[in-house]
Amino acid sequence: MIDIDDFKHEIECIYKDEKYSVRDNGAVFRYPRDGKRPRQYDNFWTFGKSNDKHGYMEIASVRVHIIVATAFHGPKPTEDHVVDHIDTNRRNNRPDNLRWVTRLENALDNPITRKRIIMRCGSIEAFLANPSLLRESDVTPDFSWMRTVTDAEAQVSKERLLAWAESDKQASGGTLGEWVYGRQSISQNDGQSSNVDEIDKLQSDSLNGWGQIPPRAYERPVEPEQRKPNVMLSLTPGAAQEIYFYNDKPNEYPCTPQEYSGDPLTAYAANLTENAVYWRNNNGDREYVVDKYGFSEDRNSLYVMTKSAYVWQSQEDGDSMPIPIANLNKDEFSESELDYQLGVVVYEDNLFVHKRVETGFMPKEYLEELFIGKKKKIDKN
Repeated sequence: MIDIDDFKHEIECIYKDEKYSVRDNGAVFRYPRDGKRPRQYDNFWTFGKSNDKHGYMEIASVRVHIIVATAFHGPKPTEDHVVDHIDTNRRNNRPDNLRWVTRLENALDNPITRKRIIMRCGSIEAFLANPSLLRESDVTPDFSWMRTVTDAEAQVSKERLLAWAESDKQASGGTLGEWVYGRQSISQNDGQSSNVDEIDKLQSDSLNGWGQIPPRAYERPVEPEQRKPNVMLSLTPGAAQEIYFYNDKPNEYPCTPQEYSGDPLTAYAANLTENAVYWRNNNGDREYVVDKYGFSEDRNSLYVMTKSAYVWQSQEDGDSMPIPIANLNKDEFSESELDYQLGVVVYEDNLFVHKRVETGFMPKEYLEELFIGKKKKIDKN
């Protein structure tokens, strides 16, 4: 446990017209405004409160790492700069773990981030050609291993993550947090009996920066060893999804029938009303809704055109956040900002299996041509 009073340097700064004192362990102290009563978060030292949506530490909705970077590294150089957590631990706000960088510099110059991008996109070149690859799987970051750290823990965790970034190891299974903050030395030799081999015991999704949400407790129609290796159970009972990316996570498919008789896909189609939520990511902050649907000619496949129910909007700190269009006025977004996807549902092994016809974000017109070519319109009469 880190002691909030364990620090060497303390600096005052102004950020967003607020006065702070900032310590080199990542703690901040906010002063009351001149002539005003102290507010809830005034007059005490804090590391901040973690936000489960994005994992950063906050004080009164202001991200602590930006305050610390401003105090120790100066104001934001340009509008294109963001704060990089060098060890990728969003709760390690020690000044030596923070730096101002552009997004491109973050992708290319941070070896840990660089390796994660390669693992998710295939290569840096693929990412540069199509940065939206980092959004395609719509997965949720794993914050479970992240925490405020002592100076010693910061050094150990950074050393271990850099060793992983520089190795050619692929990870599988295990617990990330215990390994990251372990005290054993890390060898960076050719891999013979070194602690780098422990990388093989780590969860690949955690090292990718993305976490696994455990499946909900419900009866599984098919035992895991019987399922196809490219399919995982979804968060919705009775639903499964095809795996496309190295770190895909289970999502929700709210239109999945829970009770039905007769043909399963016909029962599914009955739930596909216009603007019904077809897909929701496992963090619950992104949804796609039904635009149109139809069967294949043999009626063994159900094709579903969907559109995003959110738009990406830039925040003051440079991050982009998904904002539900239901929370916006019509003049605050354009229909052209909505992304479209074409999915297909099949019924296999007593599961509704959800697949994508195309991965990535394709033009609406192109997906509509595919939709027309692959399905036979349902006779609604």
